[in-house]
Amino acid sequence: MKKIIVLVLCFLVTTSVFAFEPGEKLVWAEAGFTSHKHNSDSDAVNYLDLNAMVGYFLMKDISLDVLFAYHSTTYPGDSKDSSTYSDLFLGLGGSFFINSFYANAGILYNIYSYPGTMKSDNMNVNSMYLSLGGGYLFPLIENVFVDIGAHYTFGLGDYAGDGEGKNEQSEISVGAGLVVNLP
Repeated sequence: MKKIIVLVLCFLVTTSVFAFEPGEKLVWAEAGFTSHKHNSDSDAVNYLDLNAMVGYFLMKDISLDVLFAYHSTTYPGDSKDSSTYSDLFLGLGGSFFINSFYANAGILYNIYSYPGTMKSDNMNVNSMYLSLGGGYLFPLIENVFVDIGAHYTFGLGDYAGDGEGKNEQSEISVGAGLVVNLP
């Protein structure tokens, strides 16, 4: 077991000898598994999500990021009915890289829609979130990396739009994706 840990550490050290320079761009796409809680008293719901990010390096290893995410979840109904909820997240954030490791944070604005029993009952709820994450970039080929990362996202403030009340949502997401560096 100790030999495996030493091999993994050697691999991580030898693949983490790069740095991102000012003016470079990253294009990031990720699919993830998420465990989501609507509020502190609810049970968690699990689903797959799609995330994208475009980053621009303002200085060495520090980027300004534009964030996008789309989540779609179908809940089974009482009889033949089921409900599909969709979320669109847009946001700004920043990332900090130390060799192949990264940490990031972002503020997300969410447009959440879900159907009612009649078309006039459809609701659109707006909310804000803070997302904190980190991970590791494995070099695949020149300027292309495989990302393994995790994020914790939690609600900020109150709901807006058709929603009301305090935003107590939280989620933990683990995912993998591809990152392309555009020098």
